[in-house]
Amino acid sequence: MSGAISDLAFRVADRVRAEPPWEVYADHSRRYEIHLNGPTVELTRGPIELEGYGLRLFRRRGEKTGTGFDASSDPSDAGIRKTVDEAEAIARHSEFPAKSVELPSGTPRAAEATTTVDRALWDRPFESIEAYLATLLEQFESTPGCVPSFGSVRVTLTETSLANSTGLRTSFAQTSSEFELAVKASGGPEGPPPGEYWVNDLARRLEPGKLPDEVRTWCDFARDVRRSVPPPTGDLPVVLPASVLSGILPSVLGFRLSGVARLRQLAPELGAEIAGAGVTISDDGTYPWAPATAPVDDEGLPQRKRTLIAGGKVSSLLYDSMHAGAFSEAPTGPSSRARFLGYSDWKRFLRSPSLGSSTIVISPGSGGTDEEICEAAGDGIWVQQLGWARPNNLSGVFGGEIRIGYRIRGGKRAEPVRGGIVGGSAIGPPGSPSLIANIAALGSRGTLAEEIASPTVLVRPLSVAGSSS
Repeated sequence: MSGAISDLAFRVADRVRAEPPWEVYADHSRRYEIHLNGPTVELTRGPIELEGYGLRLFRRRGEKTGTGFDASSDPSDAGIRKTVDEAEAIARHSEFPAKSVELPSGTPRAAEATTTVDRALWDRPFESIEAYLATLLEQFESTPGCVPSFGSVRVTLTETSLANSTGLRTSFAQTSSEFELAVKASGGPEGPPPGEYWVNDLARRLEPGKLPDEVRTWCDFARDVRRSVPPPTGDLPVVLPASVLSGILPSVLGFRLSGVARLRQLAPELGAEIAGAGVTISDDGTYPWAPATAPVDDEGLPQRKRTLIAGGKVSSLLYDSMHAGAFSEAPTGPSSRARFLGYSDWKRFLRSPSLGSSTIVISPGSGGTDEEICEAAGDGIWVQQLGWARPNNLSGVFGGEIRIGYRIRGGKRAEPVRGGIVGGSAIGPPGSPSLIANIAALGSRGTLAEEIASPTVLVRPLSVAGSSS
């Protein structure tokens, strides 16, 4: 990686003529895409370049604060004036219950871009994507009866800068990749219908060295879809790997353990016991290579690890500058402009910051390997992929279809299952059943899966709605 990082936010901030406090966030992004139709490259696109900034300001309204936000790709004096005027107009009709808002100041120490930038992607984006896809397709050539149906790799290279009226100036680079692939397994017209397994991944980097093992695993899942049967019905022990937990816990915990929920009287009290005694959960904005890792959050607060639940009890809540002002608390972060239909580094400057989690980290336990977790389950279900869990942040309720899973019989993974619904409450009041309260065993090794880093967990029980006996 070479060259200076864009300083657009600094240049805009130097020409903002507005009453403080205010902040400017800017991105200069390059987007590269390659799409597959089966094993054939169907579309190559890029670089698509986009540069813009967002401006947010705060205005005192008696005992409350008016907040205004607007975004623009016009950094001229006229463009900045128009952006400020639009934000001022919004702030006049907005009220938030905070007497004041304190923004970070100074120049945070620039972090080494060791876990936010894939250097090969940054310096040779198309070549890196093409090499990744060539390795991917090579694995399928030696895997009979299993083919890629369609897929794509989208890579975004972003230069981010932040500035505000209290003197904050910081900038950093980041890469992100969005990978999707449909893997289809078949065995001729005399067999069952083809099976398909969907792969979706958001990450900071491409790792072609993992593809040989990954493709074999994906093909195994696609083959298992062909011979799967419906799951049983009942309240059963359910084993969930990190990839499934990623679609359930981050959004719920990031909301319920924050000042946003406290303002709505939905957050648990500090010290409340809402999880098993062996459960410790943190928010870590510095977790290596996680999609939300960055040197600072989107208000300029240095990222760090924050323990939310320790030994099953609530130990802290998350606060951005606005919610900290509402409760006379110190801001903890993280605040992000990327929360829109999941994590995305594309067009972030168009969105105002919001409070939530960065990477949810569930500390490993003493449950051992995945095989030992299954032994502890006895008879139940291993859920490998859950479709559209759709957790409700207000209630904590989730439910999703089992796209592929396995019966656990006598402590061993047995026949594949598909269909039916697994659901329940991700988090509940103290003393009530929920996913985190019913964790009976934690594996001994954590795995990063998009917005969560977690060991495999055994939940005893969760509700399964299937049809087999």
